[in-house]
Amino acid sequence: MDGRLANAWRLIVNDKNFIKAALLSEIRIDGRKPYEYRKIAIKSGREDGSSEVQLGQTRVMGIVTAQLVQPYRDQPKEGILSISTEFSSMADPSFDPRRLGELAVKLGRIIDCGLRESRAVDTESLCVLAGKFVWAIHIDLHILDNGGNLVDAANIAALAALLTFWGPECSLGGEDGQEVIIHPPVSFKVVAAVHGVIYQPI
Repeated sequence: MDGRLANAWRLIVNDKNFIKAALLSEIRIDGRKPYEYRKIAIKSGREDGSSEVQLGQTRVMGIVTAQLVQPYRDQPKEGILSISTEFSSMADPSFDPRRLGELAVKLGRIIDCGLRESRAVDTESLCVLAGKFVWAIHIDLHILDNGGNLVDAANIAALAALLTFWGPECSLGGEDGQEVIIHPPVSFKVVAAVHGVIYQPI
């Protein structure tokens, strides 16, 4: 093992004694029992497609937006899902400002992978006209406070924002039937579920 890495994991005697005492008393630093979950609170934002999640002392805000775009050439019948994360330098004193971008990319990849693997967003249902128009769903995650379990808090914030997202309904028109017509006002909802995303016309 690299010497610097080994030194980074060494604990002083007081820290070791504190950890042992906490384990023996079956209590965590925040007062929870070993198997006690953090308290969770989910709030809908002021705008559709936004949410704020508090998991213990961790707070994450999620915002969903949608845009009609051309699909990728190798996926002509699938919509696009993208996620970006932003860390506030005030969220955690231990955050290194020089590494916030790197941490944001890693967290974004984890959330993206989780949503795709669980099929919480069925990208095929976002296709409007194969090869020409699909919906691109973008999720912005803002880390406001980091008190632990950041991945779970960010995942919940992303799903909660998807559940409150509403977008415009569209139809095909024009002389050749290939023109996409967007109908205001808001008229469909993207609902995140275990097996995919569905449209709910009003």
